[in-house]
Amino acid sequence: MNRRFVLLAIAGALVVPAVYSLTRPDPAAKAKADGLQTLVSDPYRLDKIYRSMEGPWSIQSGIHLATGAKSGVQWVTGLETEVVDATAEKPISQEFFCHSNLTFAEHAGTPGEYNQRMGGKTHLDWRLFTLVPGRPSIELPPGFGVPIPSDAALDYVTMSLNLNERDQVVNVRMRTKVHTIAADQPGAPTKALFRRALYVLQPHGVSAKLGSACMPKAGMHVGAGCAELSKVNMSGEVTVGKPGDGLMNHWIVPPGHHIYTTEITPQLNLPFDTTIHYATIHVHPFARGMELRDLTTGTTIFRLNSQDWPDRVGVAHVDEFKSIKGIPIQCDHRYELSAEYDNTLDVETDAMAILYLYFLEKDLT
Repeated sequence: MNRRFVLLAIAGALVVPAVYSLTRPDPAAKAKADGLQTLVSDPYRLDKIYRSMEGPWSIQSGIHLATGAKSGVQWVTGLETEVVDATAEKPISQEFFCHSNLTFAEHAGTPGEYNQRMGGKTHLDWRLFTLVPGRPSIELPPGFGVPIPSDAALDYVTMSLNLNERDQVVNVRMRTKVHTIAADQPGAPTKALFRRALYVLQPHGVSAKLGSACMPKAGMHVGAGCAELSKVNMSGEVTVGKPGDGLMNHWIVPPGHHIYTTEITPQLNLPFDTTIHYATIHVHPFARGMELRDLTTGTTIFRLNSQDWPDRVGVAHVDEFKSIKGIPIQCDHRYELSAEYDNTLDVETDAMAILYLYFLEKDLT
């Protein structure tokens, strides 16, 4: 069926949105005619060291990307965040960026409900985009996007960090632009993507010294953590991101060079054979990169590298993979994810490694 007719059919099936009570007003959201919506976080005061998941954070709640639309499809094609001075709102060092997450609003519809409203042809999860140190922007390949109901309420969660000692207080905000376009507008994407977050996991013993500060906690907002609270079916149920339940997504790296591997086939949980069209990674300082391998064929699919700041602690840049053609991924293959760390300190450091993938939807192309 022609792509345009598919979208029109989906739009016609969408129902009137449920009433959603905002947890706070949203004066920071500024809709623009050019397909951008700008969000500005609360001010964050950085007056001491804040590691991953320890820094100040805030939520912009009940965001609507479409202005005045009651039904239809809205495409989200990218996201970009800048760390700015809290008062002047001028860009400053990006080293204070911990993470930001664009999610469906916690107390509105669920991903399952939205997938049903999209004709059962999408595989949306709570999170749509995550930005991390070294990757402050994601722009999907031309012609691709993540489709959501136009009336879907979204939440946007940002968190700051400070990994370096300094002699003055730094006050920052996060300024974010969401790239969006309605399905009935010229230039709207014609290929839908869905997201997966895949984790390198390590036994609880190597992460016990971290304490709970680096972990997202039960009851927190679905976008508060750099990692999702989710279940991974391996030999049994393993809770990702929750301390004390087997394998962990945070761990300790001793001094020296180390490679950590995890078979991520169960985490993929693919509904069908598909293709990867975008990928990036989330790692901590002293990471050198991550690699995705096909264990069935014994081949490396790709490696994405990480680079730290040369004069301070922190991740300055992580690679991304972007392709219109895509890389085939098959349900009957086994896959492995590895993370390389080179801890040049003489003390232990903390680590995590997440691969973010965007796959092609089979029935929305």
